[in-house]
Amino acid sequence: MLAVFGLLLKAMQVNKETFELVIGQTGLAGVFILISLGRLNELLGDFKKINKTAPVFIMAGFLLSWALQWYREKAHQYGIAVAPGAGQVNVPDLGVITVDIVIIIASIILLGPLLEEMLFRFIGLGLVRQLARPGQVVFSIGVWIIITSTMFALLHHPEPAAFAIYFISSVVYSLVYLRYGVFASLLMHAAGNAYVLI
Repeated sequence: MLAVFGLLLKAMQVNKETFELVIGQTGLAGVFILISLGRLNELLGDFKKINKTAPVFIMAGFLLSWALQWYREKAHQYGIAVAPGAGQVNVPDLGVITVDIVIIIASIILLGPLLEEMLFRFIGLGLVRQLARPGQVVFSIGVWIIITSTMFALLHHPEPAAFAIYFISSVVYSLVYLRYGVFASLLMHAAGNAYVLI
């Protein structure tokens, strides 16, 4: 499957950076999905949970990104630069739409959130929820949310003032995952990334 996808990208004549980004993300997504096959029933259950409520999570993602954008603007008023982290995918100039730009935007909106939600929420947080001892579930999950949200934020290599944006986003996605499942947190994350690009 990955080879076919690679051939398709080559046929579309994408540049080397776009090819490497998308192939790397697709390969990791495949690994995470393989790891998650033992929990296929949970994935299907999560999908059914959002069947009628998907627009709610999309709007929630927009609202979260709007609130974080407000934070950026307020910080800027006080002379604090809150720039995206160095670990973010750079979006080329949107003035001229090319195949590379379309693929990078799809990567930012779909592949990135898929990878992060599968790794940090479904695999990581889901495993902690399954392995936590009775009576320690809330504590274990709380500690893991703090740890994974810190890792999530650091993964994006933010400036100190931007750390809170990634950390808070991750905490919110984790809470949504715990209540509504991975597809809800994925939709919210994807919508938030889409809002940032608008």
